[in-house]
Amino acid sequence: MQDSIASGIAVVGGGPVGLCAALALAHSGRSVSIIEASQLRVPNEEGLNARSIALSYSSVQIFRALGIWPAIKNRSAPIGHIHVSSRGRWGITRLHAADYDIPALGYVIESQHLVAELLRAVEGCENISLICEASFEAIDNNQKVEIEFKHQNRTRQISSDLALIADGAGSLARSALGIDHREVDYAQSAIITNVEFSHALPDHAYERFTEQGPLAILPLGGKRYACVWTRDNQAAESLVQSDEADFAAELQECFGFRLGVVERVGRRFSFPVRRTEAASLGKGRCLLIGNAANTLHPVAGQGFNLALRDIAGLYELLQDQVDPVDLVDAYQRDRQPEQRRVVNLGDGLVNLFSNQLPLLDHARAGGLGMLDLLPMLKTQIAMSGMGFGFGGNALLRGRL
Repeated sequence: MQDSIASGIAVVGGGPVGLCAALALAHSGRSVSIIEASQLRVPNEEGLNARSIALSYSSVQIFRALGIWPAIKNRSAPIGHIHVSSRGRWGITRLHAADYDIPALGYVIESQHLVAELLRAVEGCENISLICEASFEAIDNNQKVEIEFKHQNRTRQISSDLALIADGAGSLARSALGIDHREVDYAQSAIITNVEFSHALPDHAYERFTEQGPLAILPLGGKRYACVWTRDNQAAESLVQSDEADFAAELQECFGFRLGVVERVGRRFSFPVRRTEAASLGKGRCLLIGNAANTLHPVAGQGFNLALRDIAGLYELLQDQVDPVDLVDAYQRDRQPEQRRVVNLGDGLVNLFSNQLPLLDHARAGGLGMLDLLPMLKTQIAMSGMGFGFGGNALLRGRL
């Protein structure tokens, strides 16, 4: 027997993007149902073994509008200063939150704390129904969206006016809708770990471009920093498998001594760096968000933050009472320009800083140095990095 659930909006995928989408759209009084394949347990990773997410200031504004920023802020570390450099070259650019009259350029939060706060907010919202351990099976996208899923050994169905597809880069729902995607393999892997430095500077973050790939060092509070280090696949595998002392020595050589000596290193993970891009942002009454729409290179740290801006744009369209039948076209017109710009920025940085032509090497260094001396251009880049480079809407202003 097939159980049927009626809902205003269905969300396929209950990761952070899907949970945020549900919270935003439920504020309009719509009923939202989320189906998630896993149990959605909060990760239990402490100290040096915790995973983390960088939040741009536009994401802060969105969380503020949703009423959950105070709880998230309490578990986050601010980024007040960003130091951008190219290894072995003189050019440096520095960004400071005080120059833009804001408390921080962004924040860094451990994934477990973000997920815990999002789940707490979802469970406290009477308009949201969260169904875990629900495996997606099929989707019918006509007058209504009919989503079939398996839950507790039964086939169930959600009938909704609109569906958001947020089930990741390998999206089953996207495939079921017949939406193609293309993939770019960078032949690199991103190493994720946490480290402790002997002379940590509060609220200082670093983006360092090297011959092997970009290195980001992000504050987590105290001596702890999150490290995202992109290397070619073979080197990344070797670094993940190396002992702590060898890894610390390699990191120290790459990063330098701006924060003193690397004292401790946490558990290391790596994942292949690939970019996926859907051929369309939706079909019929279904829209793609998060990694189902775009999976980005981690160089600019924009993946999750771009997804939140997509949600903010969708919220605005629904507030304008755009008919679900016309929503795909309106959403694509609204969001595709920024998505393409962010994709091109990531690709451009990867290509620029991985090219070893000597003349380009000096041009890169000179470019970073000149950028630090051009306030208007630096402001434009800073605003773009904070998520305000492509217009605004109510959520980006911190209100519903």
